Order: sequence, then structure tokens, then C-alpha cells
Amino acid sequence: MVRKVWTIAVNTFHESLRKKILYVLIVFTIIFIGASKFFSFLSREEELKMIKDIGFSSIEFFGALIAIFSSAGSISGEIEKGTIYTLLSKPITRANFVIGKFIGQILIILFNLIIMTVFFITLLLLKNNPFDLELFKTILLIFFELVVISSIAIAIGNFAPNSFNITFSFLLYIAGHLTSYGKQLIERVRNPLFKGFGTIFYTILPNYENFNIKDKVVVGIPVSWIYVGKTITYGFIYICISLLLAIYFFNRKEI
Repeated sequence: MVRKVWTIAVNTFHESLRKKILYVLIVFTIIFIGASKFFSFLSREEELKMIKDIGFSSIEFFGALIAIFSSAGSISGEIEKGTIYTLLSKPITRANFVIGKFIGQILIILFNLIIMTVFFITLLLLKNNPFDLELFKTILLIFFELVVISSIAIAIGNFAPNSFNITFSFLLYIAGHLTSYGKQLIERVRNPLFKGFGTIFYTILPNYENFNIKDKVVVGIPVSWIYVGKTITYGFIYICISLLLAIYFFNRKEI
């Protein structure tokens, strides 16, 4: 079973590498990170803060786009091409197929994240700023955020068109970073019905801002491993729920 899942994952990874949009997004990320070096007129400390802020923001934002565009059509693409019939005719369960697709997306996210991070680290080294544990924690949480985004996009892709999936996943990404603001607005609502609905909505909504620690790291505030561990656990919960939903809807899909 593990071998079959891994085979699907590797094939998914290779297929994703053929998508030109991924390379376009990587190039844009590198351009945005590289553009931060033009702040040399600032003091060294302020320049490093600017480089880190723009670097982390670029990696997260363009990484999210890569995760969305790559994952949204990972299963629907197989159905449209007709290759799904060949795959499911072999001794492989639908659950294995979904998990294999998900692992393949993790590989492509990791691949792109490594490329962007290497460029980012190189830029920091040129500014005589070594890569430390706090920077690693930030990249690690960005990675898990992207994996959560990918798992949700895969789940939605089993019952919604690709265009809707991409749009919804992107809006969910934006809303997920505005959760704290949304909760503050809900607290001011007096209507108990709307307040209850809003509370449920923001409880279910993935809080992507939990993965965002760059604001603290940029200004030199250390983030504990306990917080990192809790956030990763929070991400795992959403990943597991998303995969279970993806498997459920895919099993019910008539193919």
C-alpha cells in the first residue's frame, strides 16, 4: 500500500513540475525578495528588518498561490484527462489515491519552499546575517500553513469546479489571516443570531494568522517551541479533517 501511495505521490510531483505557472510564481517570489535589497539607504538594522519582512511575506503569499493552483486541480485534472480510470482499475483504493495526491502536493510545496528559502538565506548571508533558529521556525510554520491550504483545496476539488476551488481557496486564505479582526467585529454585534453564526463561522474558519510569526521574528522577539508545536498540532487537525472529507467525497464520486 505504501509503495502504491508513494508512486502516486511521485507522479503527482512530476506532473506539478510541468506546470509553468509554478515557475512564474517562483520567479515573482525571487524578484520580490531581491527587491528588498534596494533599501540600502536605511540603517543596517532597519534594512535587515525590511529584507526579512518582505522575504517572509513573499515566500508565504506566493507559496500559498502555488499550493492553491497546484492542489486545486490535482484530482479533477486526472478525471478530465481520463487517467483516473486507468489508476482506479488497478488494485488501489480511492483513499490511497487521495493520500498519494496529497503527499505529492506536499513534495511540490517543499520543493518550491526550498528554492525560495535558499535564495532568501543567500540574500541574508550577503548582508552578514546568519540563518538562525527563529528564521527556521518562521519557515517551518509557513510550510505547515501551505500544507493546510493544500489539503483544503484538495478536499474542495472533489465536489466543486476548479475555478471555484481556486477562487474560494484564495478568499479563504485572505479571510484566514483576518480572523482576529473578524472576531473583534463579532464581539460588537448585539444581535444574538448573527453573533452566534459569526462565532461558529470564525471557529470553523482556519486561522492562518496562527502560523504567522514573522512580525515577532523580524523585530527580534523569540517564539517558543511550545507555541510552534501547538500551532503545528492545530494545522494537523485541519489537515486530517480535510483529508477525511476529501476521501469521503471522492468515495461518493461517480467515476
